[in-house]
Amino acid sequence: MTTAGPTVDPKWLEDGPAFSEPWQAEAFALTMQLSRAGHFTWNDWVGTFSAEIAASPQTADEDINTSYYRQWMQALEKIIAARGLISTTEVTDYEEHWRRSYFYTEHGKAIEFRKGLEPIPSGALEELDHDHSHNHDHDHHHGPVAISPARRVGQ
Repeated sequence: MTTAGPTVDPKWLEDGPAFSEPWQAEAFALTMQLSRAGHFTWNDWVGTFSAEIAASPQTADEDINTSYYRQWMQALEKIIAARGLISTTEVTDYEEHWRRSYFYTEHGKAIEFRKGLEPIPSGALEELDHDHSHNHDHDHHHGPVAISPARRVGQ
């Protein structure tokens, strides 16, 4: 069942990009589409998102868009889990598949989501997880090297 849902004011789009990363636009569009499809009302979304912002405020090391879309994704996970569209276990499983996809992608290549990869060897991520406040002779890379565009399975 498709219902009238939220719309985007064209004036908002004229002010320039509202998204720092392509996935942020995809998260926004997914949320709009789920609401339009009747899985939750826009008022339900606003309440869930507002509660998430209050519960998980911006941290000192986040810019505003990073914080906003971290909160957005956490709220989206909660509302779709509450509606029975996905379970907490499924979210956790997909997070692990993304970690493994990241770990097993050759340096400099775009990360492609894959299921069925071997578990990450114990201790393999310790170098990445160590304290970055110390001074030593190597650079730290933060974030993915490249992002692959989303595509449907079988394309």
